[in-house]
Amino acid sequence: MTAPPNDELAELFRDVVLVLGGVFAVRKTDDETVCQVARGLDRAYRRAREKRTGGAISAAGAGTTLTPHPAITGLLRLIDSEEATR
Repeated sequence: MTAPPNDELAELFRDVVLVLGGVFAVRKTDDETVCQVARGLDRAYRRAREKRTGGAISAAGAGTTLTPHPAITGLLRLIDSEEATR
């Protein structure tokens, strides 16, 4: 599966999937975790595509009160700061 030329969103998601896939392969992650992450990335990718095309955005997962791992929190802060400078 290859992205059309200059499809930055697809390229970014492909890179994320490859990084996670490598980590999962090296760390011998269980199938349920891999499937759960894949489902989450699928939802995130579809939401990003819908935003880009002006489609309706699903509120799936709204109301979830899980606290992210500190490493994830750090990445989210980086993304938020980058978005704020746009």
